[in-house]
Amino acid sequence: MVMGRHVVLGAGPVGTAIASDLHERGEDVVVVTRSGGGPDGAEKVRADVADPDALSAIAKGADVIHNALNPANYNAWATTWPPLAASILAAAERSGAVVAVVDNLYPFGPVDVPMSAALPDRPSSKKGAIRMKMWQDLLAAADAGRIGGAVAVRGSDYVGHGPSLLSMIAYGRTAKGQRAFIPGDLDVPHTWTNPGDAGRLLVKAALDPSAHGRYWMVPSPPAVSIRDLAARAGEIAGWPPVRVSPLPGTVMQIAGLFNSTARATLEMAYQFRRPFLLDTTETEARFGGEFTPLDESLRQNLADAGFVPEPPAPSH
Repeated sequence: MVMGRHVVLGAGPVGTAIASDLHERGEDVVVVTRSGGGPDGAEKVRADVADPDALSAIAKGADVIHNALNPANYNAWATTWPPLAASILAAAERSGAVVAVVDNLYPFGPVDVPMSAALPDRPSSKKGAIRMKMWQDLLAAADAGRIGGAVAVRGSDYVGHGPSLLSMIAYGRTAKGQRAFIPGDLDVPHTWTNPGDAGRLLVKAALDPSAHGRYWMVPSPPAVSIRDLAARAGEIAGWPPVRVSPLPGTVMQIAGLFNSTARATLEMAYQFRRPFLLDTTETEARFGGEFTPLDESLRQNLADAGFVPEPPAPSH
């Protein structure tokens, strides 16, 4: 089903994938960022998404508003997300648009089973509670007929274009043959999602009205541990054998006393201390199970960090 006009908020790796996929489908795409940037083929608009009047003017006549925002100030979500979410909801109410959301796994909280839509949201963190409320508010608005609908996708920690756990913490040292220290249990299985796969799945779900009213888990490669992920990245990059060790939790706690970002990260540390897995069975049955191979995702990530040449763009 062709929806027509799409407003994509954000031009990071997921927003770019959304806009590019929509453009390839022949859709009318507007990308909204603070800088006015965005991928080729899309109309690019510079605006503050937290301004409801400005966003509503841009979204006038829109069929879908895609929320692919990811506020950079990780430790200030409590103040940055609410005005953004309220503005998006207001714009959707005025236009009657569907809101399609790139969500994450924070609302689940700590779990001991693979995560699926069958699990209730039970966040243990402030950031998880914020994301849960945003989703609940959209569902309530859709149920009340105030917006055209709501749909979301949830993926795991990203490896692909853009930053990743390894590019932020490890590559700078492992590229030189030095040991990298990474928080968490480095040997438990962990699912890694390519951000492009999240964006392309959101487009499929947004274009299918019968898929609205819920979220879909993003198909991802088989889970691997942080240690194995780092080792494979080193093999692809041609580095000396990669050495990684767990960063003691006490170090992070002490860092949190002096660094607000470290403090904000502490409440999410549970994600790296136990198996962190996705169950994408329902998504695969509905939309197919296509995902970017992990080696390809690592090449994208290494290239973005400047450690290998940019790989050719995949065809999907």
